Amino acid sequence: MVRHEDDIKPVDMQGDGVVGVTKQILIGPKDGYDGFMRVFTVQAGGKSPYHAHAWFHANYILEGQGKLVIEGVEQAVKAGSVAYIEGGKMHNFVNLGSTPLRFICLVPRSGDSY
Repeated sequence: MVRHEDDIKPVDMQGDGVVGVTKQILIGPKDGYDGFMRVFTVQAGGKSPYHAHAWFHANYILEGQGKLVIEGVEQAVKAGSVAYIEGGKMHNFVNLGSTPLRFICLVPRSGDSY
């Protein structure tokens, strides 16, 4: 199976604390992968909600710059940064640049749905 991210419609993320974030599910259980590979785009001035859940995140920053806050500790991220967020930890991404912050996010099957 091969596809291109341009063929996957971004979904606007909704909820308290979400500002300018879209998600694309690139690969998931329907494709035979026992988890989800997603791409998030956080627009300039945008952020994901500060939240926690049981599952981990493995992240790779594709472009842009910003910060990742984990349990109140702010860490700078930019293209090429790799981050792992343990399950149960409060976290969010904030775009501090003037261009979109885009990152790959891998989660287990319990971390998303279609």
